[in-house]
Amino acid sequence: MRSLLRVFPNQFFASLAILGLIVGLVTSKVVLSVATITLMCNAFINIRAGSNFRKWFSDTTAMLCAALFLVYLFSGFWSSDIGYWVDRCRMKLPFLAIPLGFTAVKAMSERAFHRWLGIYVVVIFGTSLVVLINYLMHYETLNHDLTMGQPIPAPLGDHIRFSLELAFAIICGGYLWWKRFYFFSPKEHHWWGIITIFLAVCIHVFAVRSGISALYLALLIVILHSAFVRKKYLAAGMGIVSLFVIGYCSATYIPSLKSRMDYFRYEITLIRAGDIKADHSDAQRLLSMEYGLQVARQNIFFGVGAGDIKTEMNKLYEQHAQSDLVKSKMPHNMYIYFLAATGMLGLLVFLLSVLYPWLSNKRYKNLLFSVFLVMMLFAFMAEHTLEIQLGTAYYLLFLLLIKKHIDDSNTPAYA
Repeated sequence: MRSLLRVFPNQFFASLAILGLIVGLVTSKVVLSVATITLMCNAFINIRAGSNFRKWFSDTTAMLCAALFLVYLFSGFWSSDIGYWVDRCRMKLPFLAIPLGFTAVKAMSERAFHRWLGIYVVVIFGTSLVVLINYLMHYETLNHDLTMGQPIPAPLGDHIRFSLELAFAIICGGYLWWKRFYFFSPKEHHWWGIITIFLAVCIHVFAVRSGISALYLALLIVILHSAFVRKKYLAAGMGIVSLFVIGYCSATYIPSLKSRMDYFRYEITLIRAGDIKADHSDAQRLLSMEYGLQVARQNIFFGVGAGDIKTEMNKLYEQHAQSDLVKSKMPHNMYIYFLAATGMLGLLVFLLSVLYPWLSNKRYKNLLFSVFLVMMLFAFMAEHTLEIQLGTAYYLLFLLLIKKHIDDSNTPAYA
């Protein structure tokens, strides 16, 4: 058996699994599941299985991810809806599987890391091209839908997650252009700049505010980094002004984004008037957060249990004056979700799992890592990202991929 394990192509399967996670973000949840299982099994079916487990146990980030799963698992003791509790625990299994699987991935050189980022950018580029062509083919219909609050069709039917993937792909594309990365020939360098500009146009046409906001926040961080680390204050000032000008012009002259912003202003007036209905997405999001906080107050220390949060939210929605029109939703805020389901204990574990990888070993000096985590912390404010398979896979993939590169290269600085 050991002789077979010695020749087992572990690194091939590790690479195949990471590729599956990247491609699965825009193709299929089945691909995401298979890639996650493959990555985990690769750590088991390995001549170094014992070493992989020791590495997993000794990695504080991996243990904090495991703690998130355990918090959900133990909340079953005070959850009455066992079916929903099992479903929520199942959604947290990647927090065990993916960090364990990464222990079997070989040391990641700078070029190997850039190659993975390049593959990700190319995948998002190809997907964005398809989305843009579909938009242009149904231009009138989709622009009308935007005026009614309906999004442009996205991969896997998840426009919010795709917009975040698109925003980070823009950052990665700019990073690869700046690093002068290429797959085969140095002449490819300029293509990263062209692809990045194309993706920047696409994210504005796609017109999802959370993704656009995350992108502008990321660019602001990059600009401030340039100002305070490189002492380029004038260039930073011009960059900030440029962001405002581009943002204003985009919202004014790009038809899809203009329609989305007009609908947003319309919804603001409804929220102020207290008119909340099923098709008012922003109002519904705020209402779900309000109800989530009410659920959290029932058991502030341990929460109502991952299994019962749905039941408790349904009860509050049923009491709403327009309950026949307003659909029950989970809290559209990851912080509130953890507080309601698992209490202050769960929220603390969640925050530690996100912040520890960034603060420890001076990884905060890596600008790409900082930008990614800030984008995620921002995304958590408007969505329960980690309660969805796509969001969990996206978060864990890049958290662990960038962290591994930093740890393996021992060069935490972005530049």
